[in-house]
Amino acid sequence: MAKIIDYISMTVLIMLLTFVWASLAFKNLVGALIFSAALTLIAIVTVKYILSKRNRPYTYDRLALEFSIKGNEYVLDLLKSVVKPGVVSTGKNYLELESCVVVSAFKFSMLTMSDMGSICAVAQKFHEKRTYVIARGIDRRAYSVLQLENVKFSLVKIKTVYKFLYKHNALPDLKPVKNKFSFRALFDAILCRSNFKSYAFSGVILVLVSFITPLKIYYIVLGSISLLLALLTLTPLGNGTLTSPKVIDDLENAANRSNQISLFEIMDKDGD
Repeated sequence: MAKIIDYISMTVLIMLLTFVWASLAFKNLVGALIFSAALTLIAIVTVKYILSKRNRPYTYDRLALEFSIKGNEYVLDLLKSVVKPGVVSTGKNYLELESCVVVSAFKFSMLTMSDMGSICAVAQKFHEKRTYVIARGIDRRAYSVLQLENVKFSLVKIKTVYKFLYKHNALPDLKPVKNKFSFRALFDAILCRSNFKSYAFSGVILVLVSFITPLKIYYIVLGSISLLLALLTLTPLGNGTLTSPKVIDDLENAANRSNQISLFEIMDKDGD
């Protein structure tokens, strides 16, 4: 109740403040009122988003990453810690409750046709109950398998699972992922071989435009840079690494060592 009163008070104050200043800029009070209402709505939504983000220990994506790494048993164990009294039976990828079945099929990408087999098997086994599937999403082509098998289920996104675990204090203690800036990663991304077509197309267009515009130097410079980047993607730099991988040397050393051991074994046999 206190939060509702705070939001109402904040809305009234922001709208009053913005309306006073908007009335100086607009001759029509209706226009000032509309502008003030729109600005107030933006401000309230922004504040609510920031506060909700601060109250969360980490983001939805962080939990999704953990689910993708740890697998279905990890997801089901978290849910089981909350709903354990209501669990009827369990399987490798599902929890059977009194009124429904919860299937965990979370991975780094959306569900594809190859993932539908195990899900359909669970849904058909418990056809009298509603089936929920926890996943990032489902590929459009995978729906054809569901229609073929006459199976229906409700998709549960990570946001829903996050809120449920957070409500019951069952969220795992996870450290936020810190993405450090790397010049090497940036360099590899810029010179990735897959960027060749984009660089080449942009470079050709910019160079051709330089013949029909008075800003020739500008377009020639940008076009030349794009073409130069396209050429660099075709060099060894476009393979994603600045130096050749050392694994080749390690493999060669292992192969040579294996040959030496075989030679010693032959010599020992000859000696015997």
